[in-house]
Amino acid sequence: MTTASKDQKNPFLRTFLPAFLICLVAFAGGLLLINKFGFFGLFGGDVMEGIEPIAGGDSDFAKKYSDSKRVNVLILGQNQGLTDTIMLASFDTEIKRVDLVSVPRDTYYEQPDHPGAAWQKINSVYKGAGGMEDTDKGAVRMAEAVSEVLSGVPIHFYEVYGDDDIKKIVDAMGGIEIDVPMDMKYTDKKQDLYINLKKGRQTLDGDQAVQFLRFRKGYNMGDLGRVKAQQSFMREAFKQSIGLGFPKVAKTVMDNVDSNMTGKLAVRIGSAAVGMSTKDMKTYMTPGESGMRNGASYYFVDEPKTDKMMNRIYSMKPPEEDKN
Repeated sequence: MTTASKDQKNPFLRTFLPAFLICLVAFAGGLLLINKFGFFGLFGGDVMEGIEPIAGGDSDFAKKYSDSKRVNVLILGQNQGLTDTIMLASFDTEIKRVDLVSVPRDTYYEQPDHPGAAWQKINSVYKGAGGMEDTDKGAVRMAEAVSEVLSGVPIHFYEVYGDDDIKKIVDAMGGIEIDVPMDMKYTDKKQDLYINLKKGRQTLDGDQAVQFLRFRKGYNMGDLGRVKAQQSFMREAFKQSIGLGFPKVAKTVMDNVDSNMTGKLAVRIGSAAVGMSTKDMKTYMTPGESGMRNGASYYFVDEPKTDKMMNRIYSMKPPEEDKN
């Protein structure tokens, strides 16, 4: 992280921090360390105390669920200013559950100040807000846009990473074992992008992981297939990040990912999630369909279905209560 704070300069926090949903590394590894070294309970009290949204705080949705104990983190993967990975990680600190909602990069989002078809896609909002020069400004504007798309959900934190960050994090993890669904081959010299992966179960190093995440041309569902692949990658990272090598991974994340989350907050949030596992992580995609407007292809969000999805997520009860 590049956020300047005393917490993040503390070597202890930077190494043993339970990295709550930071980029591709799930906080499960940090929770394992909390259990092992007995840090649980050190940060007691209300997890949400002092945590204010950077977007959506005044929405009707936020008011409806004002008593919610959910912490929402916007995860952005950017390349040349375009956020081609957009995910909302929503962590319910009471029922110990993570809901990961993906927003397709081609989602239609009007930007009157930026004429042109490409600027009406949500993945251009970060760049349009000056994110390449000012990460915080771009990320906050993206949080506002994503909040609007997702029924006004409040967003508290952001994490922004680039291709080089992914490479370093995955290499620190020792690679990610994943099932590559097809032969992936694509070249774009303008983007300096060279993808060449074979179908099958295999361990991807950092460079190969970037190839896997950026590939989109061969899916039957186009970019929606790419979103599902990203979610699959997140689930595998969640599972595989647990282990004794986590301190190295956490340090790599903290050194390379831009965020507005301080070290103390991340520890406090992570300590609330002790005991979680991969079964407590669910993935969703914003409902809608692809279509054309003014000669350009977009993904149009179905607002009623999105409202239903977000209300369902926020109305979740603990498993034992859900069965009654």
